[in-house]
Amino acid sequence: MVDYTVAGVEGGVCAPRGFRAAAVDAGLVPGGGPDLALLVSQQSAVAAGRFTSHRFPSAPVRWSRRQLEGGGQARAVLVHAGTANAITGPEGDHDAAALAGLCAGALGCGAEEVLLLGTGEVGVRLPAEQAAEGAEKAVAVLSRRGSDEVARALAASGGVVRQHAVAVAWSEGEVRIGAVAKASAPFAPSFATTLAVLTTDATVERPVLDAILARAVGRSFERVLVDQGPGMADAVVLLANATAAAPLLGAGSEGALAFESALGQLCELLAEGLAMRVPGARKLVVITVHGAVEHAEALAAARAVAGSVAVRAGLAAGQPVWPAVLDALGAAGVDLDPGLVSVRFGPVTVVAGGRVAPHDERAAAAVAAKAQVDLAIDLGAGRAAATITTTDLPPEALRFPRPG
Repeated sequence: MVDYTVAGVEGGVCAPRGFRAAAVDAGLVPGGGPDLALLVSQQSAVAAGRFTSHRFPSAPVRWSRRQLEGGGQARAVLVHAGTANAITGPEGDHDAAALAGLCAGALGCGAEEVLLLGTGEVGVRLPAEQAAEGAEKAVAVLSRRGSDEVARALAASGGVVRQHAVAVAWSEGEVRIGAVAKASAPFAPSFATTLAVLTTDATVERPVLDAILARAVGRSFERVLVDQGPGMADAVVLLANATAAAPLLGAGSEGALAFESALGQLCELLAEGLAMRVPGARKLVVITVHGAVEHAEALAAARAVAGSVAVRAGLAAGQPVWPAVLDALGAAGVDLDPGLVSVRFGPVTVVAGGRVAPHDERAAAAVAAKAQVDLAIDLGAGRAAATITTTDLPPEALRFPRPG
C-alpha cells in the first residue's frame, strides 16, 4: 500500500507548473469563437500517447504517433477544430507537417516537438494558412490561465468537453496532473475513445510514463463504450515537464505508484463524465462479466453486451431486457457453456444455469430504472473478469452522427 493524497486543484491543463495555454478564433469553424488551441511547456517534456486503432487514422494522428515513436519529447500540443484532417490523402499529411513546422518556428523549437490533434469534419482539408496564422496568434497570448479557452476550442466542432486537475502528494513530494478531454457523440473504446490532453510537472522517464499512460487509458477510456468503434482522430497525449520539486518517479517507486493511481482516477472521471454528457443519455450502465477462462473473453463478452442497441434501448425504457443480454452474449464469439451462465440486475438474479430464474419482475424493473444500472454476468467457467461502462440509448441519441 502507498500512503498518498489526491486533492482537486484549479487550472486544468495549466495547473501543473511550467505549462501555458491559449485558444484563438482562427476562422476554422463558422460562427466565431475559439477554434484553435495551443498548450506549451516551458521546457521540452517527456511525452507519451495512445492513438486510435482505426485503419484510416487522421493526418494529425499519423504525425503525432510518428513523433512519439521517434524522440518521445514534446514542447507543445496544437488542437484545431473544424476538420479532423482525415481522409485527405498526402495533402492532409503535408498540411499537418506544415502547420507543425510553422508553430515550431514561432515557439523556437523543432517541428518534431509539436504534437497535433484535430477534431471536426472528415474528408475536409485543413485551411493550413488560416491555422498557421491562428497558431502564431496563440503563441503571442499564451497564459497560465488558458485552460478554459482550450476547452472552448475543443468544443467548437460539437461534442462534450470536461477538464480537471489534481495535486498528488506522498512522503517525498507533490506533483500535479491536469487534463482536458473532448468526445464527440457517439464514441467508443479501442484505445482511448476521445481526444484528451494531459499534463504533469512530474519527472518521469519515457518508458515509465508510456507504461503508466497505457494502463490508465486501459482502465478508463478503454472501458467506456457509447458506440461500437473508434474514431479516425482519437488520441490521448501526456506531457511530463519535470518542473515539480519532487524526485524521479522510477518504475515501482512510491511516487510512481501514487502518480499512476491518481492518473487512473482522473482518466476514469473524465471518461465516465464524457459518457454521461452524450445527448439524451440518462443512465450509467456498468456491465461486469465474471467467470471467464481468460480476461480477453470476459472483456469481449462485456463489450458485446455494452454494444447491444437492444440492451441499452431497453434500459432507456426502464426494462430489464435479459433476453437481449443473452442474445448479445451468444453473438460475442466467446466460448461459453449456456448451462453455466447467470445474469443479475443489481441483486436480482434473472437467469441461472442458462434458464430464466424465478424472480420479482418489479424488483428487476426497479433496478433498470435507476440512474446507475449494475448488470452482472457470470459465465461459470473460470476466474477472469472484466467491466465495461456504457449509457442507456434513448431514441434521440441515435440521431447524432459521429464527427471526427
